[in-house]
Amino acid sequence: MPTQIDRRAKGTDKTLPAPVGGWNANAAITSMPITDAIRLENWFPGPTSVELRQGHDVHMTQLLGTVKTLAVHRQLDGSSSMWAFTDTGIFEATFGGQSAGFFLTARTNGKHQWDQFGDGTNNWLIAVNGVDKPWYWNGATYVEVDGLSTPAITGLTTTDIVSLSVFKEQLFFIRNDKLGFDYLPKGDAGGAATYFDLASIASDGGYLMAVCSWTRDAGSGPDDFWVGITSEGEAIVYQGTDPASANTWALVGVYKIGKPLGRRCVLKKFGGDPIILTQDGAFPLSAVLQAGDARAKYALSFKIQQAFSDAALAAGDVFGWTILSYPERKAIIVNVPIREDGPHEQYVMNTITKAWCKFTGWHAEDFAVLDGVLYFSQGNRIFRAWYGTDDNGSDIICTAVQAYSDFGSGMIKDPVLFKPILETSQSIDYATGVDTDFSTRGFLGASATVENNNGVWGVSLWGQANWVSSGNVQQNWGGTASWPGRWLSGKLRIVAIGITAKWLGSVMRFTQGNGL
Repeated sequence: MPTQIDRRAKGTDKTLPAPVGGWNANAAITSMPITDAIRLENWFPGPTSVELRQGHDVHMTQLLGTVKTLAVHRQLDGSSSMWAFTDTGIFEATFGGQSAGFFLTARTNGKHQWDQFGDGTNNWLIAVNGVDKPWYWNGATYVEVDGLSTPAITGLTTTDIVSLSVFKEQLFFIRNDKLGFDYLPKGDAGGAATYFDLASIASDGGYLMAVCSWTRDAGSGPDDFWVGITSEGEAIVYQGTDPASANTWALVGVYKIGKPLGRRCVLKKFGGDPIILTQDGAFPLSAVLQAGDARAKYALSFKIQQAFSDAALAAGDVFGWTILSYPERKAIIVNVPIREDGPHEQYVMNTITKAWCKFTGWHAEDFAVLDGVLYFSQGNRIFRAWYGTDDNGSDIICTAVQAYSDFGSGMIKDPVLFKPILETSQSIDYATGVDTDFSTRGFLGASATVENNNGVWGVSLWGQANWVSSGNVQQNWGGTASWPGRWLSGKLRIVAIGITAKWLGSVMRFTQGNGL
């Protein structure tokens, strides 16, 4: 039964905005902006409110082996397909509602890197893993590429190719444990590979982990950058269009960026800028080039830097680190593996506000976006994500702890009640609480009575907030389970299934005593 609240309790009411500034794991809790949150799990921050994340549902089951990679192929006619890679084989995974999936060919390792390349005739999906032959798919047939196939690659052992990238109509390959790269003739999907040694350039040694490109003018001119990321955390930057020509290929510099988190450490484009995922954070390449190094303040992840560093220290070598963009939800998702084949979580940023949150309950090995829909793999299944109102039939547990505030007074305050303002699809139960003076207490249940179906006067910020015209606006006083102190922090927990909700703001009620 919900806790019965004494609505006769008197005190001073102070309004608080919803934690639209997002999760802050870097600032001292004594100086954190009131719009931030000490904890924000399964709440996605928007410009004027935060909303419960949506759930996930089964797309495909009973694939043979654990799905380590999801890849998307786009054909010349604009149609797309999705492919699942396991340590058993490659499976067509575009259409849901089927078991096992369409088996295409055998593989011995599901951990692939992939890209797409057009040679004028075919638009190839190319996947490599450093163990099996590179897999080429044109939408109708596939080729396992070696020195004798069509297309063929000569000049190297193709089973050594562990990663790839496309730069200025050329294919670039990375081989296992090589501090250099191979490239093919411009415009060709096969041919004789030429090796480009970087050992004399990378002063810290190691081997090449990933390759990406940065095209500032969106053209094919000299104002283009090729970037190689080493295992020791150096970004080697060349400018030009063709490494075969000294006239069009010149070293720009070598920059320290922190050790990369796996081979899926590059978000190829965010506002025209690659984002590099490192142990020191997620860095826009332009910031690194301008500053000369990857100082923390330039990281997109700066606001959650401590949490990011802790996760990298604990699980930096675990397979599953991924960074991807999901434009349909204005989000960047960093997949954070806790342990391989075990629990995973995600650090998620709103690309409009740059506010972060944490998602739990999605134990994703890999993500992909197909026709605007987000998918992730877990075990031998594939799920549609950011979809529906439950986690495959289970509750979505949403927890938020707001920043502390002294409400402009150093006097002792005795928190009496806490009232979150929620726009909900239906009346819901939730739990509230108030922490005082940076000490944590538990939650108390609250009533689920809908008190108001109109706008949220005195909570929403004039000129910033969207005034509610539809849906239920639920305002219920909840208990605090707390004790007196100078600094107060409101918190909210919803165990959600079958509902949608937006958190618009809050009201804190307290009595005030003498200062000390």
